Amino acid sequence: MPKLVGHRGCAGYAPENTLGGFARAAELGCDWVEFDIQLSRDGVPVVVHDSNLERTTGHDMPVRFMLASRIGELDAGSWFDAKWRDERVPTLAQVLDACAVLGLMPNIEVKYNCGALRRCARAVAAVIAERWPADKPAPLVSSFSLRALYWSRLAAPDQPLALLMWKRPVRLWKLHARLLRCRAVHVDGTLASPGLVAAAHKRGLAVGIYTINDVARATELLAMGVDYIISDTPDVIFST
Repeated sequence: MPKLVGHRGCAGYAPENTLGGFARAAELGCDWVEFDIQLSRDGVPVVVHDSNLERTTGHDMPVRFMLASRIGELDAGSWFDAKWRDERVPTLAQVLDACAVLGLMPNIEVKYNCGALRRCARAVAAVIAERWPADKPAPLVSSFSLRALYWSRLAAPDQPLALLMWKRPVRLWKLHARLLRCRAVHVDGTLASPGLVAAAHKRGLAVGIYTINDVARATELLAMGVDYIISDTPDVIFST
């Protein structure tokens, strides 16, 4: 695992979850990028954070109600800055292809609100199997949803998984991490503690902390023993 992961590509400097954002992350020296998956009406994993497209495209419509081809026509860059107006909402297949070319390892977050979690997990597994180069390490799939992770494990028995935790630890997280054979836990920065890091390491789990954009806090976390930081501003955190 890396020391640093670009959050939603490189969300501090480019529109989140876009091909331009992933290219920017590579320029800044990231080895890994985290991004989000929702499922379109026709069952295609598309790379967008929100269940509704309005915030990043101006189009007030749930992702699950639209065909992937139509979603791919939407402007996903202008909300961030006019110079990014040509950016579109990419599919997972397009992002995996781009990551392979850019030398980036993907951390694919299956959103807990993507709708049909079983269908989504199967679709993600199918796209990874079809598009990710067999000679490269497998992408990491993560989620806040235990159901999404269990479906992901059934869809791809050898898929590396990470359990996400927000505000408070998932109940029985140690048990679920063991049953799911997780590779890592990703923890909200407000939850990070030496005890949690030690408990995860004792079970062979890497610990990633999100979303950290402050050098002082990153330094504290690395001293605590966390394995990597997930950041919108990776160049800032690289200075640690």
